Amino acid sequence: MANAPSKDFKSVNRWSPNPAPLDPQQLPDYLFRELNRLGDILFNIDTFRLEPTNVDPEDAGGANKGKPRNGDIRYADGTNWNPGSGEGIYAYINNTWTAL
Repeated sequence: MANAPSKDFKSVNRWSPNPAPLDPQQLPDYLFRELNRLGDILFNIDTFRLEPTNVDPEDAGGANKGKPRNGDIRYADGTNWNPGSGEGIYAYINNTWTAL
């Protein structure tokens, strides 16, 4: 896998398209920008790393709000959020956080 040391990718972002231009002559530039955004996200997935989480995902706002799903993986900071054995990687299995 290729790495780009000049870039720092912190997490995977969700892509949603920007509004398409009304002027047809702006469409090539729009497509170029959108494809670049998609490429950055795909590269980000290839170089994905977990960031420490300091809040229980059940208490977090935004995209993480609500009950975790079986198979979810989080990196707990071990201080503000400690689901079991301190800092480390945890998987949500059978409705509980399990250290990996």
